[in-house]
Amino acid sequence: MFKSEVFKSWALVLQLGISVLVPIFLMIAFAYIIREYFKIDFMLLFVILGVLAGVRNVYVILKNYLATMDKNKSKESELMKRHLKDFEKS
Repeated sequence: MFKSEVFKSWALVLQLGISVLVPIFLMIAFAYIIREYFKIDFMLLFVILGVLAGVRNVYVILKNYLATMDKNKSKESELMKRHLKDFEKS
């Protein structure tokens, strides 16, 4: 059980890291392409947009993860209540 939780934690950390880095690198590449074709330098703007997209991705992932954790805890508490009632009856 402990190893399972460790692996889930590592997976979440890796997912968050990739979700931040990918938009930043894509926006840098897009800014580079625009600079090469149109000779206009928007690198700073696109890096800021990439960071904002990465932060949004982290927010969405963590929001979903925490909602799932709350749902699992409520299921566990319901099971515990049910088992306690069964135990009290016997």
